[in-house]
Amino acid sequence: IGKNCLELGYEPWHAEMHDREIEQVVATKQPIRGDVPFNGTSGRRMYDYIFVPIIGADGEVEAVAGTTRDITERNEMEDALREADRRKDEFLATLAHELRNPLAPIRSGLEVIRQIRDNKTKFDNTLNIIERQTNQIVHLVDDLLDISRITQGKIKLRRERIELKTAIEMALETSQELIENAENELTVTLPYKPIYIDADLTRIAQIFLNILNNAAKYSDAGGQISLTAKKEDGDAVISIKDSGLGIEPEMLSKIFEMFGQIETPEEQARGGLGIGLSVVKKLVEMHGGSIQAFSEGRGTGSEFIVRLPLAAEQSEAMPASPTSETDILQTAQMEMPDGAEEHTDLKSQKKPLRRILVVDDNQDALEMMETLLGFEGYTTRTAFDGETAIETAEDFQPEICLCDIGLPGMNGYQLAARLRELLPQSLLISVSGWGQEEDRQRSLKAGFDYHLVKPVQFEDLLQLIENQPAEEPEL
Repeated sequence: IGKNCLELGYEPWHAEMHDREIEQVVATKQPIRGDVPFNGTSGRRMYDYIFVPIIGADGEVEAVAGTTRDITERNEMEDALREADRRKDEFLATLAHELRNPLAPIRSGLEVIRQIRDNKTKFDNTLNIIERQTNQIVHLVDDLLDISRITQGKIKLRRERIELKTAIEMALETSQELIENAENELTVTLPYKPIYIDADLTRIAQIFLNILNNAAKYSDAGGQISLTAKKEDGDAVISIKDSGLGIEPEMLSKIFEMFGQIETPEEQARGGLGIGLSVVKKLVEMHGGSIQAFSEGRGTGSEFIVRLPLAAEQSEAMPASPTSETDILQTAQMEMPDGAEEHTDLKSQKKPLRRILVVDDNQDALEMMETLLGFEGYTTRTAFDGETAIETAEDFQPEICLCDIGLPGMNGYQLAARLRELLPQSLLISVSGWGQEEDRQRSLKAGFDYHLVKPVQFEDLLQLIENQPAEEPEL
């Protein structure tokens, strides 16, 4: 029609690009294709295009044919697939880490059992640790099976008329130990009159348990957790609020998605597969309810509000669990270990005396490693976090430090840098559930000499320890 791209309304940069490409097609007799954004009447879209030479009988280019098509939706789908693939890879790495963590004390416990004979106390304690950590693996597998069954529509709810308080008490009973160990204060407020819902009791308890466990996991010692329940507009409304880590605004829409775990090193240290809230959301929706998350951002705590339809009959004449008070106040305080216990086992004096600092926030893993090193005749001290480890190292001056990476507060990488300044000649070994090549490289860059993946083969660890030159004992 005798107009160039600029005259057709293209932006200057866009018109200049296409004019240049058309000239190139004429000169080279070769097609050109590409993609380009375009602001049209329907907003900003993405198009791909191709310019093809039309060759005349004399072998010269008579014209250039061009076609274009809108690929906005295709690009969005491709981006979604790439994001899903990335999250899948991160999930698999997280799954491996979460499985390795309980496997570490289990393997160490088996080593302990091989070496003890008549020490019934130590034997029973070791079995308890193995049982605890095995239960953790079972819990992880149960989460995986739940999300699989829900996704495939294989979960069948066993609905019955239940009192909401019964499900809440079931969840509180199971979460109590975690809340106490985290030194959180829990407040539960229930109305005087019972609230009835038509629901699967086990699944409703599972919903509250997952949210309570998250609140305890993402709250520091001394944190506040509150659970309240009330009736509102035909629904039972349950709020679980904490004073913990909080949720960034951009994550509020993602935390209920599959593998939607917050991904900073601090959150990694707290563990989890990132599928618990996905299970919760699907179970709530299967009951005809809804769940929302609220937070003003990092460090401000978070609140989860669950709404479940009330049962048709709310008569007080129906059987109800006895209620002692309108408000139930539970405070859970647990005195934590000082994090710097010394342990020496003089069973073996054949090996050089060594001072070993073990840092891990998993108490079972810490205890098993301390016991095994004691059997070898080494002197050990332990710490549950980075700050305690620094204080202990200044006093203890260890020759060897075994450090977990996922620590609360100061992570293992930050701790390694501090220890390397404090103990330039010491052997630093990272012991972590993170086992990708990039994790190993990051450990070495942070100052560790070696990176061992949980569960560690104890013989491999002993070989590293024994290869470290021993200090001469003072006479």
